[in-house]
Amino acid sequence: MNARIWMATAALLLAAGTVGAAPVLIDHRDVDVTQLTLPQIERAKAALHIAYGHTSHGSQLTEGMSGLVGFANGGGKGLALPTDAFAWNNGGSGGALDLHDYAMCQDVGYYPDWVECTSNYLGDSANSNVNVIIWSWCGQMDDKYAAGTLTNEYLRPMATFERDYPHVAFVYMTGHVDIWDDADNKAACEAIRAWCSVSNRILYDFNDIEHHDPDGTYYEFVNDDCGIYNGAGGSAIGNWATAWQASHVQDVDWYACGSAHSEPLNANLKAYAVWALWCRLGADLDRDEIGDAWEERHGGTGQFGGGTNDFDHDGATDWEEYVLDSAPTNAGPRFAIAAIAPTNVPALEFATSMGRVYSLKACGDLAAGQWSTVTSRPGTGATMSLEDPSPVSGSRAYGVGVSAP
Repeated sequence: MNARIWMATAALLLAAGTVGAAPVLIDHRDVDVTQLTLPQIERAKAALHIAYGHTSHGSQLTEGMSGLVGFANGGGKGLALPTDAFAWNNGGSGGALDLHDYAMCQDVGYYPDWVECTSNYLGDSANSNVNVIIWSWCGQMDDKYAAGTLTNEYLRPMATFERDYPHVAFVYMTGHVDIWDDADNKAACEAIRAWCSVSNRILYDFNDIEHHDPDGTYYEFVNDDCGIYNGAGGSAIGNWATAWQASHVQDVDWYACGSAHSEPLNANLKAYAVWALWCRLGADLDRDEIGDAWEERHGGTGQFGGGTNDFDHDGATDWEEYVLDSAPTNAGPRFAIAAIAPTNVPALEFATSMGRVYSLKACGDLAAGQWSTVTSRPGTGATMSLEDPSPVSGSRAYGVGVSAP
């Protein structure tokens, strides 16, 4: 080999990601249902107990979720999951997702009704296991923005609930599009997005999904039936949903389902996105960037203080222990490069864990500290080697990066 290996037995170079809570944003970028894995889906069904308050527009989520069950069972979009993988019902019977539909009165546009209904619902001991509250809008969001009441009648009450019920995840939502009040509608959405961009909040961006077709094409002026317009309050010039449905195969690319005020494809996308939300929350309900299943395996989600603590006092934070998949309660050996693999090209050997991605890192100038990724592979739970097949003159340092996707 042409390169002389420096630091061949050096340990971890990089744990990708950041420590601490972060906002959760679900929008049109989360509508690829094929990216959801069975372990993610099963974790969501095991961990979440959801209460949903809505009226007609909000039923697009649940109507879409109901239709998705049969669509997936039939192999739509090439899905190959167990039967009824996306099943849901009130109570979670039969291994389904526990979602109490129409759990609370009206929708979030009715103030103070929605606040009182949420308080009453959470105050009922029969609902003590509920850990997700989600409300949708009907048509009131832009009117509240125009009247200057959006903050006091929606954002601040939601923040109060977040403070008073720290064990519950409260999901914010934008309202449906409205071509006849386009400016206020868009401004209201931006206000909600800005509010949710801080303080570890959760946003399901209903409005953003309606501006995009499944291919990600953006339509600036649209109405809730997916009609496309030539301007705010202008003339209709098409419909992105009916056009896409007509050019794709039903029961393969999309499925028929209820979709109040709109087209089935809109409810399809809403269902895909909300399942992405359930999977995100199921994996990390307290949003501390440490997987809940890992925390439970090592003593519970309340034990690790958001990841910045060092429970076993071994010099690695609990978050670093999570990324490395080492034991946070035992100051024993941590991840390390085990050996130089006996190959004709530079290669490092190390033990791996499932659910982690390992990257071979290389650096030709340690003083500059410019490391690059040569190759990456998901862990297998067994020893792995990563090699650098590129011919290199001079010397190069190597190390291994670990990330927890």
